[in-house]
Amino acid sequence: MILAVAATEFEMSPLMKLLSMGGEKGTVPEPAPAWRTLIAGVGPVETTLRLTRYLESCDVQIDWVLNFGVAGAYVPGPSDSGGSAGLLDLCLAEQESFGDFGICFADHIEAFDVQLGGSVVFPLDHSLLLRAEKTLTRHGQAYRCGNFVTVAAASATRQRGMMLAARFNGLCENMEGAAVARVCAEFSLPVLELRAISNLVQDRDLSRWQMAAACGRAAAAAALIIGELEKTS
Repeated sequence: MILAVAATEFEMSPLMKLLSMGGEKGTVPEPAPAWRTLIAGVGPVETTLRLTRYLESCDVQIDWVLNFGVAGAYVPGPSDSGGSAGLLDLCLAEQESFGDFGICFADHIEAFDVQLGGSVVFPLDHSLLLRAEKTLTRHGQAYRCGNFVTVAAASATRQRGMMLAARFNGLCENMEGAAVARVCAEFSLPVLELRAISNLVQDRDLSRWQMAAACGRAAAAAALIIGELEKTS
């Protein structure tokens, strides 16, 4: 059984519409779906609470978790050479990190000692990533892979975004992914994370964001992956 997790109804709703129609272009087989969904809330605390409670009380065996939604892409610095994501790009996570957990200085964040704060970096399941890559490629969907950064406070300046990107070699940021990875590690569940870029991490300007389109893009890709991967779950 696949558990599809998104932070908000706004992100989950397009996926539910696709799944109820049998998936985009018939990719999700019927009649017995091998998936469940969970709206886990915004931010690492709410996500940790809701996902843990769900997994503890779930009446079916969950085999793996698909975390999907939107993200903000880090803008490359002057010395960076390519590799950045643009608006509406699909991105797959190779690892997740808690970006702003630690000691906050004016120009950087210093991590706590591991013995005090635990690990802040979580590699995601490589086999799921490879299978997702094959699925997206087969359906002609371009994507980027890289390190995702989870923040408790969304970055509203390019300076902060560049600092986090440099620290974690980050591709994009979100507010839930590392929490999902941490909870799933506790339950020995593999995780795949997929996000579409709704905005660039620069000085905040909502007029440039493409939230609805990014939600639709992420949901369409998630439906493709669920349709392919549930056959072997």
